[in-house]
Amino acid sequence: METETQPFPQLPFSEMAPGTVLGPLRLTVSAAANERYWRAAGVDHPALAAGALYPPIAANLTVLCFAQVCPEAMIQTRQHLRCHRRIAAGVELVTTGRIAQRYEKRGRTYVDVETTVATADAPDDPVWTSALSFTPAATLGATS
Repeated sequence: METETQPFPQLPFSEMAPGTVLGPLRLTVSAAANERYWRAAGVDHPALAAGALYPPIAANLTVLCFAQVCPEAMIQTRQHLRCHRRIAAGVELVTTGRIAQRYEKRGRTYVDVETTVATADAPDDPVWTSALSFTPAATLGATS
């Protein structure tokens, strides 16, 4: 993946609050990288031969978009991905999002992140919407 980096304010997880804006993250997944994603997943599908971008990449984009703002090590605990349309590899993608919710559960703090992935030429026409939940890796093994 080719990424365009921009300076983003870095915040610790403790300051991740509902409404915190994430992105934009701009990148292009090349046809070769896309094929590696499909093959690594063990998928041989006609969509790959047609050049379609691998949909679970949206989860990776959500993680990268979140990590631009919160550089701490995180554990992804939940994921929901919705595919709206098919696109080809090699198109510039723009991922934007926000912290939707912050909550405590079993003695750990979590944030829910919602993102939209669109193409640079059609920013109002989502390719994917993604919702992930994160908790800091430092809580791994912590007892409540």
